[in-house]
Amino acid sequence: APGGPGSGWPLAGTLLVAVAASMVAGGEDCLWYVDRNGSWHPGFDCEFFTFCCGTCHQRYCCRDPLRLLTERQQRHCLAFSPKTIAGIASAVVLFIAIVTTIVCCFMCSCCYLYQRRQHPRTPLQG
Repeated sequence: APGGPGSGWPLAGTLLVAVAASMVAGGEDCLWYVDRNGSWHPGFDCEFFTFCCGTCHQRYCCRDPLRLLTERQQRHCLAFSPKTIAGIASAVVLFIAIVTTIVCCFMCSCCYLYQRRQHPRTPLQG
């Protein structure tokens, strides 16, 4: 019956879940993130009994433990973002291009560095 002795259990269960989630996520605040426009947002702390909620591109504090965005999930957003992968790939390609160019300049007979290496000047050739 409504208002009977068992009517407080759903509320108590919800409260218990909220307290347990706050203990588990107590040290987890919202980490820095990049929104859909590419703007950087610094990390921030949430108040007691609130959690970091949201998505990879928008974060906020909320009281609903079912919307909790854990620190692991937040880090996963950063590790596999397309911009991060593109930046790493372009840096690797640039590095390989520079090393290849330098090696070719020392091995190609038409390059200035190759000619310098093959015909060093001696002090007597003044």
